[in-house]
Amino acid sequence: MRKTFVTMLSLCLILVLSTTSYAANSKQSLEKNASKIYSSSLKKTFLVISRAKKKKEYNYNSGYIPVKDLFRDYVDSITWDGKKKIVVIKNQGSELILNASGGMIRSADNQVVAPSEWIRLSNGSIQIKSSVVAYIFDREGDAYKDSEREEWKDKLSFLNIKETVGLPDVKSDGLFVNVVYNNK
Repeated sequence: MRKTFVTMLSLCLILVLSTTSYAANSKQSLEKNASKIYSSSLKKTFLVISRAKKKKEYNYNSGYIPVKDLFRDYVDSITWDGKKKIVVIKNQGSELILNASGGMIRSADNQVVAPSEWIRLSNGSIQIKSSVVAYIFDREGDAYKDSEREEWKDKLSFLNIKETVGLPDVKSDGLFVNVVYNNK
C-alpha cells in the first residue's frame, strides 16, 4: 500500500513539474522557440523555394535570409526606404513592415510590423532569421502548441506561404529551409 502511495505521489510530482516547465516555455518569445527547435548555433542557411513545380535554391553563410530572395518573385512588391531603414512587403492588399531603424513604427489596419529581433541590416540588405521563417510556417507546427506562432502564421497568411520544412544539420553547420508557396 505504501509503495503504491509513493508511486502515485511521484507520478503527481512529475506531472506538476512537467506542466510547470511547459507553461514557462510557452511564455518565451517566438524567436527563442524557433532558435530552440532549429538550433541558433548553425552558421549557414540552405534555402529552397518552391511554387508550381519550379524551384530556386540559395546558400548563405549566416542564419539569415535576404528578404529580396525570400519574397521577390512571390509578392506584389517590395520597397526599401534607405533613410528610414524600412522594408515594406506588399501582397494581397496587406503589408509586412521590417524595421531595421531601431525606432518604433505604428501600423495601420492592413499592416503587420515584424519584431526587430527577427531581422538585421547587413551590407545594405534587410535579412530575416531563417529559423523564424521555418518555425512560423512549419508544416508540422501544430505539434509545438505555440499560440504566438499560430497568431503570426495567421497575421502573415497574406504572404501566400503554404508551408515550410526546416532541417538543422550539424554536419554541414546549416539549416535547410524549404519554403513552399501556394500556386497562384
